Amino acid sequence: MDTNAEEDQTNLKDDEQFLISVEDTLQTVEKSVHKFMKDLPEALVTSGLDLDLERLNIQDRQKIQDLIGPKSLTDRINKEEKERISALEFECSQLHGQLRQQVDANKKAQEEIQYLREQILNQSTYCATLGAVLGNLTWRASRCPEIVDVWLSGFQDKIGEFLSITDGSFVAFINTYRNAFPPTCNVEYKFIIGLLGIVTNISATPEGREFLITDPNGRAFIQKMVKLMPTLPLSQGSLSLKRLMLMTFYNVSMNKTGLQHLFELRIGDMLSYYLKNNSLPDEILFLCLRVLYSITYGLTNPKYIHELITSLPIGKIENIATSNKNEMSTVAKQVIKQLRDSQKYIGSN
Repeated sequence: MDTNAEEDQTNLKDDEQFLISVEDTLQTVEKSVHKFMKDLPEALVTSGLDLDLERLNIQDRQKIQDLIGPKSLTDRINKEEKERISALEFECSQLHGQLRQQVDANKKAQEEIQYLREQILNQSTYCATLGAVLGNLTWRASRCPEIVDVWLSGFQDKIGEFLSITDGSFVAFINTYRNAFPPTCNVEYKFIIGLLGIVTNISATPEGREFLITDPNGRAFIQKMVKLMPTLPLSQGSLSLKRLMLMTFYNVSMNKTGLQHLFELRIGDMLSYYLKNNSLPDEILFLCLRVLYSITYGLTNPKYIHELITSLPIGKIENIATSNKNEMSTVAKQVIKQLRDSQKYIGSN
C-alpha cells in the first residue's frame, strides 16, 4: 500500500468519528427538548403565568366591552342627541299650542275690532246726521239778525266753543275730501255747510263780525279759511263752500279790524289765485270781485296797494270791466278805479 492510500484511509476514519460525535450530540439535544416540553405545563402552573394571562384577557375583554358596548361614546352621544331632540320637540309642541292660542285670540280680537268699527261707523253716521239736521236748522234761524244778537248778548262763550268746533270740523273735512268732495246730499257735507252758513250769518251783523274777528277762535277760523280755500277742488261740489267763505270774507272786510286781519293773511294772493282761473264759474268770480272791491275801497296803505297791484291779474279784471256782464262788469270797473286812485299813495310815506 502506498503512502496516498494510507492517508485516505486515515481521513475516512476521522470523518466517521466526527459524524458519530454529531449524532450523539443531536440525540442529547432531542432528549433535552422532549424533557423541556414535558415539564413546561407544570412550570407554567407553578409560576402563575396562566393566571396572569387569564387576568389580562379578562381586563382586555372589559375594556373592549366598554369601548364597543351599549355605554360606548357613540351611544352616549346618540343618547344626548335623542334627549335634546325630545326636549326640542316638547318645546315646539308648547310653542305650537301657544301660537294656536294667539291665533285664536287674534281672530277674536279682529272680530271685536270689526264689530267696534261697525258700531263707530253707525254712531258716526248718526252723529253726522244729527249734526246736519241741527246745523241746518240753526243756519236758518241765524238768518234773523235778532237771533244772532241774542246769542252774542248772552251766550258768547258758547259761540266761541262753536267757532272752535267749526274750525276743527272744517279742517278735517277738507283734509278728507281734498281731491274730490262728496255729493251735496252727503250728511257730512250738509253738516259742514250748516256750520259755515251759521258763521256767515254771524258775520253779516256788525256785532257778529266784531265778535268773529276779536274772538281767538273766530280769528283762527278766518285764517284757516284764507289758507285752505286755494286747496279746494274745482268741482261743482265745492261751490257752496266757496260761496259761503267768500261771503264771510266780504262781511269781515267791512270791519276795520277785520280788514287789517285779512291783509295780514294776504287775502290778495288768494283772490288772485281764483281770478287767474279761466274756468271759474261766474258766481264765484263775482264774489271774488266783491271782496276785492271791499278791500280796495279807500285803501291808502302803500304796502297793501303794492301787494295787490303786483299780484292781481289787472288785465283780466279790465277785460271783465269792458264786457257785457252787467253787475259783474260794474264791480270790476269800480275795482280798477279804486286801484288806480290808490296808486298815488305809493311812495308817499
